[in-house]
Amino acid sequence: MDARKVETGSVTDTTDREIITTRIINAPRELVWNAFTDPDALAQWWGPNGFTLTTKVFEFKAGGDWIFVMHGPDGRDYANLVHFTEIVRPLRMLHDHGGDDGKVMFKASITLDEIDGGTRVTMRSVFNSKEVRDFVTKEYGAVEGGKQTLARLDTYVTENRTNG
Repeated sequence: MDARKVETGSVTDTTDREIITTRIINAPRELVWNAFTDPDALAQWWGPNGFTLTTKVFEFKAGGDWIFVMHGPDGRDYANLVHFTEIVRPLRMLHDHGGDDGKVMFKASITLDEIDGGTRVTMRSVFNSKEVRDFVTKEYGAVEGGKQTLARLDTYVTENRTNG
């Protein structure tokens, strides 16, 4: 997905309200894809360092939902609702991401690109406004959290590849 989108004939630049996190993982794309499609696997790596995950619903298909709670190391629980809007195996998944109040906080894409030596994973989140993006960056450490999440994915896939 490009950093711009076409809306009613005009091009809207979203760079001031997005967060993009990328990591190269030394593993085949199919193995990385599988880590995203299995709720048991997601429970092993999704979220920043110190977080755990409880999945309540997992319907990995366009139109399906992933309802989960992230349990922070500080004891707080963070309810999440992901509504999948497009899934193209093993290339990309698009979703709306919100909280338990049903409000969409951001639109997200996760893309997996085959490269020499592995897979480039790109997570892109586009918020409704720059202010919302700035808030989640400051209050929730979203940029660092995204980096930690992909580092945990890398560790999970590497261990799964060598031990699985």
